[in-house]
Order: sequence, then structure tokens, then C-alpha cells
Amino acid sequence: MTRTLCAALLVLSGLASVARAADEPPMPAPTESAMPAPTESAPPAPGAAGPVVPAGELAEETPPQRQADLSYGVATRLRWVTVPAWMLNLFTKKNVPLSSWGTGIEFFRRKANFDLVLSFSYQNMSPPDGNWLGAEPHPANTDTDYVQFNGLALWGVDLSFVWHAPINEWFGIHFGAGIGVAYVAGEILRTSNDPARCTEANAGDVSACRPVGSDYRNGQVVLGANSLQPGPDDPYNPHRFADPNKPPVLPIVNLLVGVNFRLPQVRGWEARLEGGFYNAFFMGGAIGYTF
Repeated sequence: MTRTLCAALLVLSGLASVARAADEPPMPAPTESAMPAPTESAPPAPGAAGPVVPAGELAEETPPQRQADLSYGVATRLRWVTVPAWMLNLFTKKNVPLSSWGTGIEFFRRKANFDLVLSFSYQNMSPPDGNWLGAEPHPANTDTDYVQFNGLALWGVDLSFVWHAPINEWFGIHFGAGIGVAYVAGEILRTSNDPARCTEANAGDVSACRPVGSDYRNGQVVLGANSLQPGPDDPYNPHRFADPNKPPVLPIVNLLVGVNFRLPQVRGWEARLEGGFYNAFFMGGAIGYTF
């Protein structure tokens, strides 16, 4: 009896525990957010030295690249310069033609086959001493002067535009034009000739037509001491004077055409032969280098 009662009590106690468990709400299951997984830092990539720089910042540090057909250069030139008699005869009856020289240095910018050239030049403009007589109505006996050029020259700067027409890799032609300004250095010294000596026939002959008191020695006129003293110039009492009509500056007109040579094996080197007009006719050459 007693054993039967104990067994019944044990069964009732188990049923009561089951009933309580059914009445209580179930415990929530653990989620991933409730327990975050530990984080691990990724190892740096092999060869990485620091933070990655944006591509835009790298582009700002890259120096600008020159265009493939753009170059710069420098050249030196030497020219024979002339003002021929036929040109002077347009303004005078008697004159002394110019045969002289000039030189200069050029800096140029070349884009494809076009050059923009800045030049600095010296051009000797002093012909030999001799007699000059203006065009009509100037009479030879009173208006013929013995003229000496003391360092007459042009110191110029000009800007020119030059086009190239290559024939092959070593030969081509070029042509161009430019304008500039020149300072006129030196003096034009004039002395009136003796009216009793000078005629239309001999006005250009300094051995026959020359100033009063002068002498002719070894193909040259030697002025008298009185002529070299300051004073008003007069055909009968001559005094050498500097022509006040010499301009202090002159505009430069530059026209040129020529051929140019290159050596394909020698990078940057070039040579030119050219002629034209640079306030006087010229022929000459130049050697340059592009870089």
C-alpha cells in the first residue's frame, strides 16, 4: 500500500513539472548579432609601402609633356650685305655702292613646319668714302659733297615668320618675312666740294672733284686742316660736319628665301643658305641647333 502511494506521488510530481514547463514562454535562440564574431585585420599586400594615393593626385605631380612636333632652337648667321648702284641711282646722280657684312643671333620656336623667329643683329652700313650728288635739280658744281661714313651701322631686333617645305629628310626650302626696329649708330660726315673743280662729267671722281684745300694721295682724299675745324660749311670755305638728317632709328623690313640642310645622323643640327632684303640686299648662311 505504501509502495503504491509513493509511486503515485512520483507520477503526479512528474506530471506537474511537465505542466509548468508548458506554461512558461520558450527562451529565444541565440542570433549572430547577439554575439559578434571577432574581427581580424587583413595583412598588407606584398610590397605595399603606405596608403594608396588617388590617381588624380598622381596626375597633378606628373610634369607636362611637350608636343611631338614642337621644338625650340638657336642659330647664328653671317651675311654679305649690299646696296647696289642701281638702287642708289633712284635717289642720287652720284653715289658709292655699299658692300659690307652683317651678323646676328636667332631664337626660334618651331611648330611642325612653321618658325617664329626673334633675331638680334648687327649690320655694317658704311660704304667707302666718296662723292655724292643728289638727284635733280641739284647742280654738280655747288651740291657735290665728299662724304665719309664713320661707323654707320644698324643694331636691330626683329620678329619673323618662316615656313619650311621639306623635300626629304636632309634637304628643304624655306621662306618668310618679318618686321623690326634698328638703332642707327655712327655718323655721316659731309664736306662741300670745290665748285671750280666739279662738273656733271667728273662729279663722281674724287681725284678731280674734291674740297678746297684737300689733296689726293694714294687713291684717297686728304682733307685740309681748315676743313677739319668746326664751322659753317661752304663750298669756298669747307668745314666737315655731321649730317643732321641721319635718323636715330629705322624700321626693319625683312624678306628671305633659302634652302636648308640637315644630317639625319646628327640630331638637332641644321644649316641654311639664304638671300633676301634686310634694309639692304643680302646673301649668307646660318648654323642652328634645335632641342
